Amino acid sequence: MLKRRIVAIFLLTLSLLALPAGAGEMPASPQKSNVQKEAAYPPYSDVWDWKIPESDKSLDPSATPSVRVKAMDNGDVLITYEPDLAKAVVKYVTFFGKSVVTNPAEIYKNDYTNDAKSRIPFKDGNFLKTIGGGMRSYGCVDQLRFHIAIYDKTELKLISNKTLLYIFDKPEYYETKPPVCMDGPSFYYRVRAVAAGFLPLKDGTFLLVSRNGDGHIIRFDENFQTKSKLMNNKFFWMDTDELSRFEAKYGDRADGDKNLKQLYADLYELLMNRKRREIE
Repeated sequence: MLKRRIVAIFLLTLSLLALPAGAGEMPASPQKSNVQKEAAYPPYSDVWDWKIPESDKSLDPSATPSVRVKAMDNGDVLITYEPDLAKAVVKYVTFFGKSVVTNPAEIYKNDYTNDAKSRIPFKDGNFLKTIGGGMRSYGCVDQLRFHIAIYDKTELKLISNKTLLYIFDKPEYYETKPPVCMDGPSFYYRVRAVAAGFLPLKDGTFLLVSRNGDGHIIRFDENFQTKSKLMNNKFFWMDTDELSRFEAKYGDRADGDKNLKQLYADLYELLMNRKRREIE
């Protein structure tokens, strides 16, 4: 009996010595991180827009917001936003996960460039581009000049040309400067064309980042379709040629008879009528 016990103890000792280091120990608790390492998207969740939260908006009506986007390793998109550039308060949130990010350095990895570009390719080889500018020489207003176009693979043939119009909450004042800017009387206005940046997603949709729309992001497919409730509410597509014909009815700067005050007032009313029809 004693002999058998000694042999058993000897064999048990040998088996324990053969185990790898650390075997049998309790696993260490994982380090918490606010960045998801494994790919989670696509498929993407049913999220089609984002805007700066009302609680974060600046009380200063002249404040300039800033919004940047960064593609994450897990397929989500990091939104970096500053409600007021003058105050240098920066916040971070994910587009699809809607989670607050507390350590953005893990995501940026020393590359703080904005991933929203003014030109991106579609899967079919065509290109989406934003074109135009918002101010003319000497500070003359030209807030309807931005437009969003699709070009073919050669970037020579225009396939589609649209203007994304935005109605902002608080009217802005434009003081005309004759004879430098022959724009008629000074006026308040509430409509401008969106200057956009684009971030392509892996399912063929893309994020349109408004660079002058008080901090908005809208997700579209390649046919400009979206489920966002911001469309036909705060944002409106208009064919650029149609907009040009509409503008032409209000005179010409070259002739000195441009009436921007009436133009912007009528354009605002046109969009509001479209919004009312959408609600009905």
